[in-house]
Amino acid sequence: MCSSGVGGSESQVWCFQCGTGYAAEVAACVECGVATVSEPPADAADVGEADEDQLEYDLHEYSSQSRSMMESLLLGAGVPHAWQGAVLVVREADEEQVDGFVDAVQRAAVPALPDDELRVAYELSDFDDDYLGRLTGALDAAGIAYGFDEDGDLQVAAADEARVEKLFDRLAESEDTDGGGSAEFGPGLDGVDAHDVLSRLFVASDRLQRNPRDRKGNRNLARGGEEIRQLALPFGFEARTWRAVLDQVQALSDIVDSDATPDEIAGVATTTRDVLHHFV
Repeated sequence: MCSSGVGGSESQVWCFQCGTGYAAEVAACVECGVATVSEPPADAADVGEADEDQLEYDLHEYSSQSRSMMESLLLGAGVPHAWQGAVLVVREADEEQVDGFVDAVQRAAVPALPDDELRVAYELSDFDDDYLGRLTGALDAAGIAYGFDEDGDLQVAAADEARVEKLFDRLAESEDTDGGGSAEFGPGLDGVDAHDVLSRLFVASDRLQRNPRDRKGNRNLARGGEEIRQLALPFGFEARTWRAVLDQVQALSDIVDSDATPDEIAGVATTTRDVLHHFV
């Protein structure tokens, strides 16, 4: 694992796969393509005690976005782990929890955009890498299939155009709020515990995956969605992990308010439930 990198002694973020360090503004590793993290990654030898057995998960077939999501889930849950390239090393004692993360990441994987689908395109040349990362992350969270043409333009199914426009609007609002920098979180809510909000949203998504028209599930989603947007970054969460949680909750709120089919809503609700399950 490489310990020195582009950022030298002033490095403030790292690639969790190869260990290369970067300046704080670098959002993704130039070699691996995965999102950077704010803590240097561990060595495999340091995962667990000397007498604990380890497991390896070969994630070479995962996209960089899926490996980044896996890293966010591991960090958020405090699971000891290390990466050897695209191979994840964990303690054998954490196998059940990590298997749950694998299921969540696979369910959240970007669906393929069918070749015969009527498409709309969006030119992205004016946007920086940070914005593009947030955009593709929001598309992933919403379960919206997308691709890129030879000019680098984003392509989505025409049937998803309204949902994609909502994502663009939401990203524009966050840019306006923080002056064009990375999105900040809410001011905080007195007397409201983040764990209680996450639990409420977990129960809501669990109900909606079984019945997308469930009234109690929809009421709790609306309440929890409003609360979570106002919360400050909770203690113990990395900003990137909390942003992924917010995006996933917003994706469920958006699709519930759209003209999507019950099966489509249930699919996003299932992904949301799986993501939230690891934090409640």
